[in-house]
Amino acid sequence: MKEMKEEVRIRLRSTRFEVEASLFTEEDGMLHSVEQKEPEPEVIEINARGTLCRREGRVEISYEETEATGMAGSVTAISFREDEPWVVSMIREGAVSTVLVFEEACRHHCLYQTPFMPFEVCVHTLKVDNRLADEGRLALDYIIEIRGARAERTKFEMEVL
Repeated sequence: MKEMKEEVRIRLRSTRFEVEASLFTEEDGMLHSVEQKEPEPEVIEINARGTLCRREGRVEISYEETEATGMAGSVTAISFREDEPWVVSMIREGAVSTVLVFEEACRHHCLYQTPFMPFEVCVHTLKVDNRLADEGRLALDYIIEIRGARAERTKFEMEVL
């Protein structure tokens, strides 16, 4: 299969707020309650240039992070198989590095590498709405917790223009 690669514009919106939840201590791996702790969420909106690549049944959209996200010097790629759009990977490389896996109603453990030290991260995905392949839109709703820190709920939206 031929590789298709094109430059694209990307609009990102991330809404985050702390929640009362512990992903590492749930024995059955499921969240039983999520209580919002902050009255006002943190909202980050970014417009970026990136690359859309399709090859061998995979779709990947990559872009450079900025100071606004606190990850300048890193490249993020959103990747998934076209026949499994409900499983989305977010790969970051550079100043910070990780591979986060988003799969609705599932919990995944990951490692987050920073210049200071690695952190164990747990991600519990509440919702995946992946329409990137045909409509250019992705919405993720997930809880993420770094071991030893408070959990955050993030609503991530990506639009490829």
